[in-house]
Amino acid sequence: MTGAPPLIKYHPATPAMVFVFWQVFACVAGYVLYRWVRLSRDRPPLPPGPPPYPLIGHLGVVPQNAPERAYMAWSREYGSDVIYVNVLGKSIVVLNSASAATDLLEKRGSIYSDRPAFPSFELMGYHDHLTFLSSKDSMFPAYRRLFQNDFSKAASRKFVAIQENEARKLVHRIITKQGDWQTLMRLFSTAVIMQILTGQEILGPNDEYVAIAEGVNRAVSEGPPLGTAGLDLFPWLKYLPDWCDPTGSTKHARKWTQAVDGVQSIPFLHVVKEIIKGTAKPSLVADAVYEEEARTQRGEARILSDRQIQGVIGAAYGAAQETTTDTLIAFVFGITTAPEVQKKAKVELDAVVDPDRLPKVADRESLPYIERIVQETFRFWPTIPLGVPHRALQDDVYKGMFIPKGSLVLFNGAAISHDETVYSDPWRFNPDRYLAKEQGGLGEPLPSSHFGYGRRICPGRFTAENSVFVAIATMLHVLSFTKELDEEGREIIIDPERAEYTGGLGSHPKRVPCVIAAASKRAAELVAECM
Repeated sequence: MTGAPPLIKYHPATPAMVFVFWQVFACVAGYVLYRWVRLSRDRPPLPPGPPPYPLIGHLGVVPQNAPERAYMAWSREYGSDVIYVNVLGKSIVVLNSASAATDLLEKRGSIYSDRPAFPSFELMGYHDHLTFLSSKDSMFPAYRRLFQNDFSKAASRKFVAIQENEARKLVHRIITKQGDWQTLMRLFSTAVIMQILTGQEILGPNDEYVAIAEGVNRAVSEGPPLGTAGLDLFPWLKYLPDWCDPTGSTKHARKWTQAVDGVQSIPFLHVVKEIIKGTAKPSLVADAVYEEEARTQRGEARILSDRQIQGVIGAAYGAAQETTTDTLIAFVFGITTAPEVQKKAKVELDAVVDPDRLPKVADRESLPYIERIVQETFRFWPTIPLGVPHRALQDDVYKGMFIPKGSLVLFNGAAISHDETVYSDPWRFNPDRYLAKEQGGLGEPLPSSHFGYGRRICPGRFTAENSVFVAIATMLHVLSFTKELDEEGREIIIDPERAEYTGGLGSHPKRVPCVIAAASKRAAELVAECM
């Protein structure tokens, strides 16, 4: 590294503000010094990383925007797939290869299956959230069992009709221009998960749940990467004025508390009212309410309180909605760069799918090329580039490198998905990379990071894969994707490697210049017939 970037941009401050800042700074600096001395005694070397500042470590060195790119660059610079940074005494270990992530998060799952605390999301209003819950929490087994039962591979089949119906509505809305395509893809994702959770069908862009969802989407997409917000690293910031947090995470969290509360409480109250009226439709929330009521009638203690059921709603919604939307946006970005992939996809779809219907989830095994497109979409740009952080429960040594107890452990999905030692030409959208060499492919491994690793792998992955598959298959069957033209009639081309991507909990390309339309007059008629 040639030199450290500017540490902080100064703004006018009152004497009181300056006094408070330096008091806090002195306490933190003392703690950092203590940690440094303690960790330096009789241990192997830490993983390599960029030069730190004295006392404050890598504060100001790790960028707030696109940190995954910085970790990728440092991994190449230092010749290590494990990178270490320390921010004011907080150890952060970043895994930049699938082998390192597998070795630690899967093979040493007993050490790395825990989660750190996420004060930024707690302040935002999330509670009883499986994604963020510590494996040591007494409720963790109950939550995990609930999600594994409701979203297992077998159980996910009961959601297929919802997913296929919403995929039909998605292409119909795109063809009839009922909104911009990104908004309609977000509507698809919202409609699927809300109907699974509450049984209520989303009727259009003006539905109440869509408005609720928009606030939550902004809450998770406009904030800093999960686990590395100023408030996550220094929870005591929540007791200070917002201006004491230079990252803005405290102010951001407080801004969206009402939206987060709404997405958890409003669907729950709706289902409870429908149950009281006797008109509740089958749904996961209704099942949970009925089950807890039955326990009460049997004189047994409840497993989940009403508040905890609302937490389940927040966890399921958060895990499914934004990530599915981001995945579909990444698909459009990739497919627009690869017209030859569209052609091959249409050939396979026309050969398998009858001319008077749209693709179904049941067609997956008969559509291997479409399946490879889905997998390539997951790899092309991971929707959570740095994953959901893990926490080391004890000191560990990996390949001669010391990983301190309590370290935040991140797997860099962006680096893993674009590892040039694993994937040739990694920024090219090429579904045939997974085809065996004897069949004309590259024989490269399927992506591994998009649903996480080890004991914290996403329990809803089977439902998510079905949603993405049926949406992509349906769009490829009846839509065409072409590059947008500039004022002089030239195609607008954005290099995926140099493109800008959104941050926060979910990530997708910021700009996707494309034109989406019905592939033919017959395709538009077929969609209308299937509605």
